[in-house]
Amino acid sequence: MYQQDTTLYMEASSAGSKQESGKTDYQLLLIAGLKKEIEMAHKLDPEQLAAEIRRIGFYCQLCGKCCRRAFGDNRVAVIPSEIERIREYTGLSKLEVAGPFMPEAPIRNENQEDEENHPEPSFRQLEENEEQLSPESLESLQECIDSEGRIHAFGWILRRKKNGDCIFLEKDTHRCRIYPVRPMLCSTYPFYIEGLRLHTCECEGLGYPISIEDSRKLAEDLLMRYISELRDTLAMYEKFVDFRRDKKGLEIAKTSLENRTCTCIVHDSLGSTEIIC
Repeated sequence: MYQQDTTLYMEASSAGSKQESGKTDYQLLLIAGLKKEIEMAHKLDPEQLAAEIRRIGFYCQLCGKCCRRAFGDNRVAVIPSEIERIREYTGLSKLEVAGPFMPEAPIRNENQEDEENHPEPSFRQLEENEEQLSPESLESLQECIDSEGRIHAFGWILRRKKNGDCIFLEKDTHRCRIYPVRPMLCSTYPFYIEGLRLHTCECEGLGYPISIEDSRKLAEDLLMRYISELRDTLAMYEKFVDFRRDKKGLEIAKTSLENRTCTCIVHDSLGSTEIIC
C-alpha cells in the first residue's frame, strides 16, 4: 500500500516557521513532493510495467493468506471512495466497513481460538467480533494523541475480526465476501508501486506464468491505484491542521479506554471525522 510516514509528518508539522497558508515549511515540502510524484506517475509506461509483471509472474492460489493476520500484516488501507462502494454493496455503515488506520498490534493466540469457536458472523454481526484497541497499545500512539485524549489517525483500514483477519473473509472457504467491490489494494495484490517503482509483497502466487492480457489489466489497475492514493494523500495533507499535545492527553486516553470508550479523529482527503471507538 502507499502510506506516508505519518509519525514523522506529525512531529515535523508542529516545528518550523508558519507560512501565510498556515502550513509549516515541512508541510509545504511534503505537498510539493506529492504533486511532483503525481506528475511523474502519469508518465509511467503501462506496457513497460506489464512486461515487468510478466517477468515476475503471478497467479492467485486462492489461499486467502493475504487476508489473514496469522500470515503477516494484512491491513488494507482504503480511501473514502472505496469505503462508499463497499457501503453501498453491503448495506453497512461507513464505520462498520472501516476504522482508523492504527499501528499494527501483536496478534493474540486466544483470539484465534475464540474465532474458531464461533460461527461465521453475518454482515450485521461483525462489530461484536472485531479486534479492540488496548490501553497498553496507547504508549506507541503518544505522538498521535492530543491534549484532550483524542487519538488522531491518518486514513482508514478495513475492519478486522478479533483474531486480526479481515471481516470480509469467509472462514471456511477463505473467499472474499465483497469481491466485486474489493479495494484496489486487494485487486492488485501482491504488487504495488512506491517511489515510481514496482514492488511485490510476499505471496505464494508469485512466479507463475501470467498472460499478456492479464498483465496489461493489472498494470492499468496498479497505475490507477498509485495515482488515486497519491491524490488522496495530497488532499489529506492539504486539509490537515495540526493539533496540540501535552502529557495529560495520554492519561486521559488510557482512562477513557479503561472505561471501554475512546475518541478518534480520522484525517483523510475529505477532512477530519471524529468517531467514538
